[in-house]
Amino acid sequence: MTEKKEHKKNKHILISVAMATCNGEKFISRQIDSILTQTVQPAEIIVCDDASTDHTLSILKQYEVKGLIKLYSNEKRLGVINNFKKAVSLTSADNYIALSDQDDIWFPEKLEQTQQQLIKIDTGTHPCIVYSDMMMIDENEKHINFSFLNELGLDKYQHSLITLLYANFVAGCTVLMNIKMRELFATIPNSKSFNHDTWIALIAFSMGKAKKLSNPYMLYRKHTHNVSFANHRKKNRLLKVVDHLKSAFVQNGFLDDQIVLVKEFYKYFKEDLPEDNRKIIQQFLRQENKSSIKRKIAFELVFRDKWIKRF
Repeated sequence: MTEKKEHKKNKHILISVAMATCNGEKFISRQIDSILTQTVQPAEIIVCDDASTDHTLSILKQYEVKGLIKLYSNEKRLGVINNFKKAVSLTSADNYIALSDQDDIWFPEKLEQTQQQLIKIDTGTHPCIVYSDMMMIDENEKHINFSFLNELGLDKYQHSLITLLYANFVAGCTVLMNIKMRELFATIPNSKSFNHDTWIALIAFSMGKAKKLSNPYMLYRKHTHNVSFANHRKKNRLLKVVDHLKSAFVQNGFLDDQIVLVKEFYKYFKEDLPEDNRKIIQQFLRQENKSSIKRKIAFELVFRDKWIKRF
């Protein structure tokens, strides 16, 4: 029996949930309760609290006392990336890993559906992820948009390594990762310019496998304290690029942040990349010393046959 068949024979790979929290008292119970009502129950829920100053820790301790979660509290604040890296490192080594934010709501079948698809693509030899879209709600759980990807314009083109280089379309809170990806999660640089979502997406699309589910399996809460929408005056890399896609390519410095991230990724994994994907990344990085106008032309050439529908 081949290694691939032997691995797929195991239909009962357990799931660990890795959750990072920090001052999430308002919504944390709603999220944990949605995880506890999954049709496929996680083997463990690892929660790393990043020195919360509100009542988050006391709420989490109530779940810990009941044996529902494993709680770890940071004495000093680590930041989002290092806190997630710590949570993932504390999960059982033989389990799939589901990443969880503190303020979303999972549909009951989220883990079941992502597990089924991950088993199909996971041979045990390459890093793999399964990801999905999300429905958007506000602080009061009123629906804003049926699709997070639609809200950001990331549903209008094909998802591939080439398009990923221009803007990340993988939300980490939707991800289920295999054991090989877990091993590489610790390579994420601790930089405010980066996020774990983009790094693991680059790993999967360049050196492994990624599967997008057609349906959303969670509610993403848009409010003033979450990472993606916290401060529109200080937009992250993804939102800057999305704004570019929705506008007539008017802002300067197009792709600056993305090039920094991809350059760091390429430096770290250069020797591990398949030759075809190495060339794709090299071509993207040639834009580093080009003007924004030339970068925009390169973008148009790359995306001209990747659009599913136009704006």
